[in-house]
Amino acid sequence: MFFLDFLRKRNLTIKNCRNRFPPSKDEMSCFRSVYKLFLVLSFFLCLASEGIADSTPSRIVRFSGTAYELETGKLLYRDMHEEFWENGKHTRSVVRYVDPEGKIFATKRISFLRNRSLPDFNLQDLRDGYLEGGELESGTRVRLFARRKKEDPIKEKVVDGGDLSALDGGFDYFVDDHWNELLAGKRIAFRIFVPVELDTFRFYVEKTKSEPYMGKPALFLRMRIESSILSVFVKPIDLIYDMESRRIMEYKGTSNINNEKGKSYIVRIVYDFR
Repeated sequence: MFFLDFLRKRNLTIKNCRNRFPPSKDEMSCFRSVYKLFLVLSFFLCLASEGIADSTPSRIVRFSGTAYELETGKLLYRDMHEEFWENGKHTRSVVRYVDPEGKIFATKRISFLRNRSLPDFNLQDLRDGYLEGGELESGTRVRLFARRKKEDPIKEKVVDGGDLSALDGGFDYFVDDHWNELLAGKRIAFRIFVPVELDTFRFYVEKTKSEPYMGKPALFLRMRIESSILSVFVKPIDLIYDMESRRIMEYKGTSNINNEKGKSYIVRIVYDFR
């Protein structure tokens, strides 16, 4: 449309620029104008193409986590991570959950564009149709949604977590944001969003020790639910972070993946960055 309007404004129609031989001075001027316009448009198309190329991820970081049953050490699954980085910023992730036979049984997509501690995410289990996720509405208000089985309706609710809150993979960035406080031994209380419950729960996280792990200096953290009543059912979560990169190295606790009975696995996940 822009191209046609441009021609019309300058009276450069096919009719007015018909090919004659020998062409008149006016027609030669017309041809030159069209040719210049073609060059200008080609230039801008090249710029647009370069813009599209520049918008592609500048870096993709791949790593995996291997999940073992905490009590028996049995291999349960692997989560294969792809992090997409643009201009030094982690914008989104795709996680594929793979069973011991190598079959993908669940996927998760996370976007950190709006808030890295409260990312938009969607987890789908292909086995039974389990679904959970969250989308940031405004501030610290998140629309949570979930269903336990494929045949169940999707339930949703908007919940406000307050200033100190985290959602799914945003917890690692919550730790990063409070790294120095945790390293100094401060106990930090916060709320974590639980989509399947359409609610938040108050936890606290604190340092238990700092010592080498797998040959690297590491920070050991423990996360507990604050309610003494709920603590009977919700066991502590132990996490180990690399001191240098601040990336998670190990996780022990309740998994976001269910067993065949629809209950969350209790796991030890060891992460391998490459």
